[in-house]
Amino acid sequence: MRVEGERAQVLVTVKATPQPSASYGDTSCVAGIRIDGDAPTWIRLYPIAFRWLDGESQFAKYDVIELEVRRRDSDTRTESYSPAQDSWHKINHLRPGKSRHQVIGRLPVTTTCELMTAASADPAATSLGLVYPADVDRLEFEPHPKWTPEQLAKMQDRILKESTALIPMSGSIPSVLKEPAFKVRYRYRCESTTCRGHQGRILDWELTALQNRLRHDGKDVKAGVTEKFLDQMFASDRRTGFYMGNFELAARRGKFSVLGVYWPKAEDAVAPQPALF
Repeated sequence: MRVEGERAQVLVTVKATPQPSASYGDTSCVAGIRIDGDAPTWIRLYPIAFRWLDGESQFAKYDVIELEVRRRDSDTRTESYSPAQDSWHKINHLRPGKSRHQVIGRLPVTTTCELMTAASADPAATSLGLVYPADVDRLEFEPHPKWTPEQLAKMQDRILKESTALIPMSGSIPSVLKEPAFKVRYRYRCESTTCRGHQGRILDWELTALQNRLRHDGKDVKAGVTEKFLDQMFASDRRTGFYMGNFELAARRGKFSVLGVYWPKAEDAVAPQPALF
């Protein structure tokens, strides 16, 4: 019997890079800002087998979508919900500029130190946050391992089932997910007065897509990623922040990764006007 959920309107801010999945072939974690309440709040949506969706069912970052959600009972992080598959539809898109910051600027700003301390003490503590780093020192690159035989088998099994099914579960059958060339991390300090520095791995799908494009074009992956994720995103005319998130495993709740980068022009990152919602 299908469990009824609740309707939600979400501004999508994060599409994490897909990972191999036994149930779905590969899945993505989506996060964003719920805007159907009295004040904006964080929400995490998982699982979404995004690469397997028909074009009409896909959505982009900073789309506003309406969908049915229900709390994930197995996940004690209060922001975590499961979306009813194929329940969403796009109702708007917020372009870069003041209109986008009218929503994002209403979120409380935190620090990585605060997020880590709270989540280490309480598994139900805030698991998503917007952090503006005090300074970013550099990017660090580590070769990404190849998929294991088990991970490959998960993805190949889903492709085989879909390709031989009389009535496919999805309308599209993607190729086996390609792993990125590198794991990439920011070395930075947050705005906590006692911060001794952080190493935040970037899990943004945009990073994986960029690496794959650079490899396909025969270009230097490290140079291309540095140009985009450091030089452009942290240019002097930008007010740049990180969308931070932690892990579902209770033992790793205190570990936060960079799920995405918010890099509006400084002139657009002004205090939002009241009574937006």
